[in-house]
Amino acid sequence: MSYEHFGILLRELRESRSLTREQLARNICTPKQIYRIEKGDFEPSLYLLNQLSIKFNLDLNEYFKMHFTSRTIEGYDGIAQINHALQSNDLIKLRKLVKKYEKIEIFKQGENLEHILYGKALCSAILDGDYSLSMNYCVEGLRVECPDFSLDSIPINTYSNVGLTILNCICGNYLAMNQKEEGIKVLYSLLTILEKFILSSPYPMYQASQFSKKIYQVTVFNIAFYLLEDHDLKNALHYVDIGIDFSLKEDSLYLLPGLYEMKLKVFYAAGNYEEARSYYDMVACLYKITKQPVKLQELQDNVRKDYPLLLKQ
Repeated sequence: MSYEHFGILLRELRESRSLTREQLARNICTPKQIYRIEKGDFEPSLYLLNQLSIKFNLDLNEYFKMHFTSRTIEGYDGIAQINHALQSNDLIKLRKLVKKYEKIEIFKQGENLEHILYGKALCSAILDGDYSLSMNYCVEGLRVECPDFSLDSIPINTYSNVGLTILNCICGNYLAMNQKEEGIKVLYSLLTILEKFILSSPYPMYQASQFSKKIYQVTVFNIAFYLLEDHDLKNALHYVDIGIDFSLKEDSLYLLPGLYEMKLKVFYAAGNYEEARSYYDMVACLYKITKQPVKLQELQDNVRKDYPLLLKQ
């Protein structure tokens, strides 16, 4: 059966289970929010969608995606081009693509709009150095999927892949503006979201993709980095080990060499040069096995410059 909007399906599901709006909303949201969704005035956030799925014991994600994403050839092609520019780190091309697609109607709503706003945020930050404007684009983008989003409410929502990426961009903006405390707070919030809603979710719609696994590794790595900067070696080592254990368990080796190198740095800072040397040898071996001569040379140069005592072990 086809529905004009998601709210019609929601109302049918609620009525089929003889639930009032108050009963459905209990411990999830307000009855007024349910009413607005059913009327078609309001789209549920991914967090709310997750909670409704749990209450109905039904995966609502696939149906909702048909409304949230503009599934047209032009939409797919535009997102594919934008993602390719992002993966290639070609921000000049990204800006051109954003200017092209933001004029098209299907890129003025849903996930397509979110990609446009993320592209604007990234270009504003990196090409223009305007971190305040970038932050505004980030918040606007997150409100596409979480209309009530605020920086204080980050950990209570769950997000799409582009939403997770935007959160990472917010953290980068804070750090670039020398607001380290706020940036690290976002990092911990991002970690909470990944662990609570994605990596341990019972629902297929939120089971971890390779993308979310990479985001998790990057988040843990960045937390460890800033803890090491603050010379909090015990907690830095704790998060490095979390990242390493996760990488090995999930066979997701994207950041494993970097995590081992971080462990090298922690042990070196603690004066444990023997342990630090063992991790240096491990990282060097990984770069040789994976045929990454440039990374290996960078590692060797960094050790000679910043960790000379390792070479005496």
